[in-house]
Amino acid sequence: MIDKAKLQTVLHSPKTKKYALRLVIAFVVIGVLGFFVLPPLVKSVLLEQLGKVLHRPVTFNSVSINPYALSVTLEGVSIQEREGGETFASFDSLYMNLESTSIFRFGPVFGEVRLVNPKLRIVRLPDNRYNFSDLLDEFMARPRNDDPTPPFSLNNIQITGGVIEFDDRQLDEKHVISDINLTLPFVSSMAYATDSFVEPSFSALVNGAPLLIKGRSKPFTDTLESELALDLSDLQLAKYLDYIPFELPIKVQSGALNTNLKLTFLQQKDKPSTLLVSGTTAIASLDVKDTSGSPLLSLKQLDLVIGSADLLGRKFVIERIAVDSPEIHARVSRQGTINWIEFFRKEMTPGKPMAQAVEKSAPAIPVEWSLSEAKVSGGALRWLDESHGKPFNASLEALELDLHKLDSKGETAAEFDASWRVIAEEWLKVDTFSVKGGKLDLARHEVRVGDALARGVRGLIRRTAEGKIEWLQTPALRVLEASQKETSEPWKITLDKYVGEDIGVRFEDRAVSPLATQTIDGLGFAMENLSTEPGQTAKLAARFKLNKKGEIGVDGTLQPIPLNADLNLDIKSLELLPLQAYFTEKLNIAVTRGQVTVNGNVQLRQEESGKKSDAPVLTGGFTGQATIGDFYAVDKLNSADFLRWKSLFFGKVDARLNPHSLSIGEIALTDFFARVIVSPDGKLNLLQIVRKEDAPAVAVVPQAAEAGVIPAAAPATESGSGKAVAPVNVVNPVAGAAPALAESRPVIPIKIGKITLQGGNVRFSDNFVKPNYTANLKQIGGRITGLSSEPGSIASLELRGSYDNVAPLNISAKINPLSAKPYLDLQADIKGIELTPFSSYSGKYAGYMIEKGKLSLFVKYKIENDQLEAENRIFLDQLTFGDPVESPDATKLPVTLAVSLLQNRKGEIDLNLPISGSLNDPQFSIGSLVIKVIVNLFIKAVTSPFALIGSMFGSGEELSNVEFDYGRAAITPAAQKRLENLTKALIDRPALRLEVEGRVDLEQDREGLKSARIERKVRALKREDLTKNSVESGSAETITVSDEEYPALLERVYRAEKFPKPRNMVGMVKGLPVEEMEKLMLANSIVDEEDLRQLGERRAKAVRDWLVEHEVPADRVFLLPSKLGEAGAKSGADEKARSSRVDFTLK
Repeated sequence: MIDKAKLQTVLHSPKTKKYALRLVIAFVVIGVLGFFVLPPLVKSVLLEQLGKVLHRPVTFNSVSINPYALSVTLEGVSIQEREGGETFASFDSLYMNLESTSIFRFGPVFGEVRLVNPKLRIVRLPDNRYNFSDLLDEFMARPRNDDPTPPFSLNNIQITGGVIEFDDRQLDEKHVISDINLTLPFVSSMAYATDSFVEPSFSALVNGAPLLIKGRSKPFTDTLESELALDLSDLQLAKYLDYIPFELPIKVQSGALNTNLKLTFLQQKDKPSTLLVSGTTAIASLDVKDTSGSPLLSLKQLDLVIGSADLLGRKFVIERIAVDSPEIHARVSRQGTINWIEFFRKEMTPGKPMAQAVEKSAPAIPVEWSLSEAKVSGGALRWLDESHGKPFNASLEALELDLHKLDSKGETAAEFDASWRVIAEEWLKVDTFSVKGGKLDLARHEVRVGDALARGVRGLIRRTAEGKIEWLQTPALRVLEASQKETSEPWKITLDKYVGEDIGVRFEDRAVSPLATQTIDGLGFAMENLSTEPGQTAKLAARFKLNKKGEIGVDGTLQPIPLNADLNLDIKSLELLPLQAYFTEKLNIAVTRGQVTVNGNVQLRQEESGKKSDAPVLTGGFTGQATIGDFYAVDKLNSADFLRWKSLFFGKVDARLNPHSLSIGEIALTDFFARVIVSPDGKLNLLQIVRKEDAPAVAVVPQAAEAGVIPAAAPATESGSGKAVAPVNVVNPVAGAAPALAESRPVIPIKIGKITLQGGNVRFSDNFVKPNYTANLKQIGGRITGLSSEPGSIASLELRGSYDNVAPLNISAKINPLSAKPYLDLQADIKGIELTPFSSYSGKYAGYMIEKGKLSLFVKYKIENDQLEAENRIFLDQLTFGDPVESPDATKLPVTLAVSLLQNRKGEIDLNLPISGSLNDPQFSIGSLVIKVIVNLFIKAVTSPFALIGSMFGSGEELSNVEFDYGRAAITPAAQKRLENLTKALIDRPALRLEVEGRVDLEQDREGLKSARIERKVRALKREDLTKNSVESGSAETITVSDEEYPALLERVYRAEKFPKPRNMVGMVKGLPVEEMEKLMLANSIVDEEDLRQLGERRAKAVRDWLVEHEVPADRVFLLPSKLGEAGAKSGADEKARSSRVDFTLK
C-alpha cells in the first residue's frame, strides 16, 4: 500500500513544486510556440523554399500546428504557373499527424496523412513539352543517390476529392480525372512493417468513366509481393491512344474498354519473377481505320476471360473469347500489297520527342497458351483489290464460329463449328457454307471436318478478249519476297463428308466471236474423305445440267494429292450449238444442230517426270464410247446443206495421256448426207472447209544461204561423242522473210480398228461448167480397217454405193489418210560418199575446196502434201579443206575452225540434221541442201564455240573463261570444273589451240592483294614458330591458322610493319583490336599496276600449268599479256563474268 502521509509530504515539498512549475511553464511555452510562433514561421519558410524549388509562386491560407497532438495542417495551398496566371496545383488542406513512437523507431512515423481536394493542372504545349518539363529537367540532372531508403512510416493515408486536368494544346483536347479518392493503410520502410501488406484503394472518374483499383503490396521487401485489382468502366480508347510513345499505322475512332482484372507480382530469390493476370476484359463499339481514313476493323463487342496469364513466364490460359459482329477490311493496293500484312511488317517508329526507343530482343522463353472457348457471331471480312486498275470487291459475311480446347502444344485436337456466306460482286455468291464437327490439331498441322455443306452457289467466270480469266487475275499480290521459302510442315485438311447443293456457274468467253456462253445449273455433289494429305482417296458423285439440256453425271474416286482420279462419266444430250463460237471463225461451215452422248471412264494420274527440274506429268486417259447424233451443218460460202447424219458412233475408245495415244475400236456413220460443190470460179468446197490465212508460201531452196538468212537454232552435241543435232529450216527469200519453221512435233499414235459407213448419200454439183452438173451417190456403205499413225502402216478401204440409184459403186484401196498425200515413208542408210565432187558447193558457200573426205548418211523421209520432212544422220570422215578460193557468196566466218570444233581426234564429224522443204520448188536439190545445212551448222558453231564445247561434254555452261577469288591466283573448285570440260574438248580436238589471257579487277583485286599479303605474312610467321619448335609444316600456303591463333600472330606481324603506328603515353606501340590492325595494315599496303599485272600473269600461268598437268600439250597453250579491267575484252564476252578471271580464245 502507498503511504499517504509520505505522498503528501513529497507533493508539498518545495522540490516537487519547483518541478511542477517548470513543467507547467514548458507546457505553456510549447503551446505558445506551437500555436502562435511556429505556424507563421513555418509558413514563411515553406513559402520561400517551395518557391525556390518549384520556381513558381506559392500561397498558403494558413498553417496550423498542434504541438500537443504532434499534428500540422496546411490549408488553402496554391501553386501558380511559372509565368503566373492560372493555378498549377492546389489543395484545400493537408493534415499530417506525427506519432510519438518516432523517437523509438528512429524515423518519422505518421499516424495519419490526409489530403483534401487536391487539384493538378497539366498542360501539353504545342512544342510537345509540358508545363512541368522544367522541373523534370532539373530533377533528371541531379546526381543519382544510391543511399538506402531512410526509415519512415506513413499510416492511414487518405486523398479525397482529387482532380487532375489535362489540357492537350497539341491535339486541342482536354481530359479530366475527377473524384479521385485514394486510401492507403500504410507505406513503411521500417522493419516492423516491411513484411506486412499495404492494401491501397483507388477510385476516380476518367473523363466520366469509373475507374476502381484495389490491391495489396509489400513494396519494401525483397519479394515485392503485390496484388492489384483493376476495375475500369467505359474507358474511351480513342482519347488516349495518341499519347503512346510511338506512332501507330492505324487510327482508333471509337472503342470503350472495360476491365475487371487481378494482377499479382512476386519476386523470389534464385527463381524467375512472376507477373500473373486474371479476370475479364471487354471492348465495346470498336472502330479502327487506317491512316487514310479507310475502314480497317470494327466490332460490336469483344469479351476476353483470362484464366491465368503469366506475362513473364509467357504462359497464357484463356478461358473464353467472344467476338460479336467483327468486321475486317482487307485491301490490296495498286502495288499488290495487303494492308494488314504491311501493318504487321512495319516497325513502330518514335512519334513523340519525349518517347524513348525500346530495344526489342527475341524472347528466350517460348510462348505457351491455351484457349478453352472462342465464339464469333455475325462476323464479316471485306476484301477490296485495287491491283488491276478496276477495283474488285468481295465479302465473307454472317460468319459464325464456335471453337473449343485449342492450345499451342496441340496435346488435344480443338473442336469447332463454323458457317458463313460469300459475295464477290457478280463473280461469286454462296448463300451458305458450313462446317460441323471440325477438329483442329496444331501439333500435327491437321484440320478435319465432319460435315461440310455448300448451298446456293452462283458463280461467273469470264474470259476476256485477251484470253485471261478475270477472276483468276485477282489479286496480283507482291507481298512476299521471292527468296522466302516455306519451312513449316504443310497443313493437312480432310473433309469426311462434303455436300454441294443448288450450284450454278456461268462462263462467258469474250475471246471468241460471237460471245460464247456456257451455263452449269443444278449442280449437286457428294464427296467423302476429301483430303489434302497425299495418298488419301475420296469418293465423288455429282450431277448437273450444261447449257440447259445437257445432262452430265460423274461418280468415282478422286485423290487430290498427287492427282489420281478414276471417274465414270455419263453425258446425255450435250448440244454442240453453244460451242460453235470456238470453231466458226476457222471454218466455212456452220453447225446448226447436233448432240453429244458419252459414256465411259476417265482416269487421270499425276506422276513424277524423273527430273527434279521438270513439273509432274499428267497421265491417264479415257475409255468408253461416244455418239454425235442428229448433226446438221451448212456451207456458208454456197448457202447450201453441207453435211448431216443421224449418228456418228465411236466405240471402244481408249485415249491416253503421256505418252499420248488414241485407239478407237469402231466408228460407225449412219444415214449421212454430204454435199460436194464446185463453185463457179472452179473451187471445191471440200478444200475450203478450213479458212486459209493470207500468208506467203514457205519452201526449201538452195538460195537461202546465198541470201544470208541463217536460222538461230543452236547446235547441240551428245556428250563426248561428237554427235551434233541441229534442226534447220531454210527460208525461201523469194517468198518473203517468213519465220523459220518450227520443229515437227512427235506423232501421236492413233489406231482405228474399223470405220463403218451405212446409208450414205453424196450429192455432187459442179457449178463451174455450164450448164451445171449434179450427180448423186446413194446407198453408200463400206468399211475402212487398220487405220494407224504408225509409220509404214497401210489401211484397207472398201466402199460401195449407187450412182443415182442405177449404177452400183465399189472402191477398194490401200491408204493411210492419217498421212497426207503423196505418201512416202523412207529410210536409207548410205556410207562412204566421196565429198570431192561437192567442192563446187563448198567453194561457193564456204570459200574452201574439199581436198578429201567421205560422207555417210542415214535418212528417214516423210512426204506430206508435197512437203518434205526428213531426218539426216550425216557422218563425215577425214573432211579436209584445201586451198581457199575467192567467192562473193562465201561466208566470212572461219570455217576451218568450225571443222576443228566438230571433228573428234579420229577426224570424224557425226551430225544429226532434221531438214524440211517443198518438192515442188524447181531449185530443190538434196545434194546442195545437205552442203548448205553443213555450212549453216559450221557458222553456228563458230559464233559460240565455247557454248558448243560445253554442250558436247555435258556441262552446258560457257567455257570462255574461269573466275578467280579477288587477290588470288589459286584455281577454285568452280574453275577446276570448267577446266576439266575444256581439257576434254582440247584432248578430243587436237587441231585446236588455246590462247590464255589473265585479267584483274582494278578495285576488287587491289584490295584482295592487300588482304592476301596479310594472310601470307601470318602463315609465314606461324611456319617460323613451328620450325623453331621442331614441328614439320611444309609451305606457307598449306599452313592453317585457327581463329584463336590469328589475333596474336596478326599483332606480331602488325608490330613488325614499318609504318607509323598509334602509341601510348610512354611511346610504346599501342595494342589495337584485330579489325583496327587490319585496317591500318591495309591502308599502308601499296598495290600498284605492276602488282596487278603480275597477278593476272600468275592466274594465266596457273591455268596453263593445270591444263598441261592434265595432258593438254604445252605447245597448244599460249599465254597472252595480262589485262587490267575490261580493256581489250572480246566482243560478245561473258557479261556476267567478273573482271577477276582468265579469258580463253580458240585458234
